This record gives sequence, structure tokens and C-alpha cells, in this order.
Amino acid sequence: MPDWIRLLWRLPLLGLHVFIGIPIVLISFLPGIRNLPLASMRLHQWTHQLWSRWMLKIFGVALDQRGQLPVGPCLIVANHISWLDIVVLHALWPMWLVAKAEIRGWPLVGKLADLAGTLFIQRGSEASRRRIGRRMAALLKRGERVGIFPEGGIRPEPGVGRFHARLFAPALRADVPVVPVAIRYDRGGDLHEVMVFGPGENFFGNLFRLLRQAPSTVQLTVGSPLKGQLGNRSQLARQCNEIVKGFYDA
Repeated sequence: MPDWIRLLWRLPLLGLHVFIGIPIVLISFLPGIRNLPLASMRLHQWTHQLWSRWMLKIFGVALDQRGQLPVGPCLIVANHISWLDIVVLHALWPMWLVAKAEIRGWPLVGKLADLAGTLFIQRGSEASRRRIGRRMAALLKRGERVGIFPEGGIRPEPGVGRFHARLFAPALRADVPVVPVAIRYDRGGDLHEVMVFGPGENFFGNLFRLLRQAPSTVQLTVGSPLKGQLGNRSQLARQCNEIVKGFYDA
């Protein structure tokens, strides 16, 4: 199918999904109904996950999930390839995500991230890191799931970069497990270089390019939960890094 034909039908679907789907999801977040039980989730989690999974379908991305998150609060640590990774992790389970502050200003995604409960961190700011760290620890102690991309940014080249250890500390303070998760886009081969921003490409350019892409799969591999001890965040980060690399390269 020519790229322009895919764009012709996917773009209107995206518009409907955003302008009709988001208000429906927001209604489910209202006090009094947000915590209504639905299967193993709360109502607002179920609608959020469903919205995210349909978002992937509109982009022609099939979710291939391998493994399950543990029951209860945990810190999810994943490699980072595309802004679509945020949707992928919410399709796994609606969670609080830590993301760079610049995303708040992105069209569409910034607003969606804000509404979904994203914790925006200012890169290079120690005060921002400490504030976000305290917020993460409080959420984990409250029983929530929190996700981070510990590479600290998106690599233009394929593969998994080094995991920075600082944002592992809240999981140790809250005494909850850390779960390594690998994200890999595939279409008969690794699509890292297709999914990342191209040279000089802005958000809308990337969005329209991804909407035109042929169907693909996102392999989401969930590892076993790990526990660390206070003071050993660097060791825990290295361990998770090696596990995610192994999943990605498999």
C-alpha cells in the first residue's frame, strides 16, 4: 500500500481518537467513578490503557508483550527510542512516567502526557531531580507504578545506552521492586533508526512520517522484578541495563 493512502485513512482516525477519545478518558478520571473496579483495574486505568492500545493500532503498531508486571507498586525502567514509547508503556499498564520537561511543550503529546500524570524533570537541574525523586518515592509508597527512561534521552544509533542510576533511588527508599523492560520496534528487522527523530525533524514531521509507515510490531519484554538495597543504586542500574540489553539484542 502506498504511504499516502495509509496517511489518508490513519490521519482522520487519529483526529477522532484524540478529539473524541480523550474527553471520554477524562470523564473516567472524575472523582466518584475513577476508582470503580473493572476487571483487575480501576475504571480510569482501564480507559487509559484501552486508549493507548488503540493509539498504537492507528499507527499500525502491533503490541507483542512478553511477560507481566508484578502485582503491586514497582519502578519500571525501559530503554527509550521514540515519543511513542510513552504510549507503549501506558498500553502495558497506565503508570506515572518521568519525562524530560521539554515534552510538556510538544503539540498533542505534551498535553496528553500532562493529563496522564507525567512527572516532568528538568535535565541538568539537581533541584528538579530531587523534587521528582521525592514525588516518585511518595507515589511508590502509595502503591502506584512509576516508569522511567534511565538512558536520559534518545540515542540516534540502535541499541541500549547506559542507564543512569539516580532515579533508581526512590525505589530503594520505598522498598519496592524494579522491573527492567525492553522496547524494540520491528518489521523483519530493527526499526530504531526509523522511529527516532531524523536530522532536523520536528515533532509533526516525525508524527506524519510514522503515520505513513507500513505496519510494524513493538516487542515489549518484561523482566523479572529485582530488589536492591539503599546505597546500591548504581549496581541495580547496571544489572537492569544488562538485562534490557539482553532482551533488545535477542
